[in-house]
Amino acid sequence: MKKKFAAFVLCVICLLSAAGCGQPKTDEQTPPAADQSTTTDDYLTGIGGTYVELFPELSKSEYRNIWIDATAPLVGAENAEATTDLLLGMCMAEPYGPEAAEKYEADPDSMAFNCYFLGGIDKFVMDGHTITGLDAQGQEVFSHTYKLLDEENENGFIFYQSEDENSGEFTYFAFSPDTMETTYHLEFRYADNTDDLQSWFEGSYAYWNVGAIAEDYSEEEILSAINLFATENLSEEEEEEAA
Repeated sequence: MKKKFAAFVLCVICLLSAAGCGQPKTDEQTPPAADQSTTTDDYLTGIGGTYVELFPELSKSEYRNIWIDATAPLVGAENAEATTDLLLGMCMAEPYGPEAAEKYEADPDSMAFNCYFLGGIDKFVMDGHTITGLDAQGQEVFSHTYKLLDEENENGFIFYQSEDENSGEFTYFAFSPDTMETTYHLEFRYADNTDDLQSWFEGSYAYWNVGAIAEDYSEEEILSAINLFATENLSEEEEEEAA
């Protein structure tokens, strides 16, 4: 079990894609291709709604027992609490960009991802091809219309570009092909250029990848998100140990 738990720590560093904060991959890895049914011009129109940060929702105390029930069969009851804390902590770091790269180069065991909204955004509203960001007071930070961008990339991202000039850090969005219907969350990044969105571990947005969930998520959806996140991250370690 100790061997398994140690191996699991390394596994979580890779942040598998099931629910939140993406599946960051080394630049040398070839990720699976995105579902082509979601990479069309209709992806953005298919995720309409208001979204909040994923991990503050997943970490709420009322969902703690769901986490324990999901992790205990995979890592043992004695490790369920620590495993839950580790899973959540790996996606709730504060540093990102060069600060994070320097920190994790010096201390690889502390590696984690920032999966929060940046730029003063508290909520994202997706409405057709319009993306709007609201602050904590509900005031509009930005609102732009976006068009699908044919951007070559190795991460399976679906890129969109603002049609408005001077859109700043909200000029480009890179979405993973997740939806509330398929994986019970969204994953995306945004910046004023596409280069910074291509690498998980280098550049201005290293170790950052947004995890979002619909503001009006149901109990079934949060349950599914937690179970999917736990099983996708931990079942692989179970199989490796059995082998």
